[in-house]
Amino acid sequence: MSTVIIGCSSLKDYIEHAQRKVGTHYPVIYLNRLYHRDPTEMRAHILQALATLDPEVDTVLAAMGFCGGSWQEVQPPCRLVMPRIDDCISLLLQTTDRPMFDLKEPGHLYVKDQDPTRENFHRIFDRMTEDLDENTKKSYHQDWMRHYHEIDIIDTAHCKPKESEHGRSAAMIRGIITNITYTGDVLMQKTWHDREYRCLRNYGEKAQYYMDDHHEPIIDKQTFELAGHAHRQRGREKGN
Repeated sequence: MSTVIIGCSSLKDYIEHAQRKVGTHYPVIYLNRLYHRDPTEMRAHILQALATLDPEVDTVLAAMGFCGGSWQEVQPPCRLVMPRIDDCISLLLQTTDRPMFDLKEPGHLYVKDQDPTRENFHRIFDRMTEDLDENTKKSYHQDWMRHYHEIDIIDTAHCKPKESEHGRSAAMIRGIITNITYTGDVLMQKTWHDREYRCLRNYGEKAQYYMDDHHEPIIDKQTFELAGHAHRQRGREKGN
């Protein structure tokens, strides 16, 4: 008799934190969060994961939500325990032991990382569409721009890196003064994922798209350029 966790890779840090907290060491099968873009695709990978289970596994803990109906009509070979919740984001938005099915607000895109250089609208879009053809990407982008108008940061107070306040603040500032997104422009597909789902910086392997005046800026371009110049000058003075 044994237990296996099947979870979304977007919750990896939280699953590991939960296991440390309760003292369990269950093996985990992670489903790539890219599959969230299509419930049919996610469902296919859920079935594939269930088909690979050892016959001695008697319990599967689902560390994810229903995710657009991905678990609908799935017949596991053993007992399945899963939260009565719509998706992974709603799991992170829970604040009590009484589950609320959908706590998301329409038009809001939820991210888990407070550093805008690592987690923002365009990084998420690039990550979700890097293996799609250009016409499909454009269609997806139009859908995203039609449905999302706010970005919310989920702060669960767990799984944060051990970093000094000075180090975190400096990293945040560097992220802001080097991120063109704050000027209202967008450079899309700055990163891409290989077959092993490693995030790589795009040095010309994939096409990139630059869009002027894509959204309302929070800093004017002249100030942004002056701040960037000062940052680079300071780096040269330090020998960087």
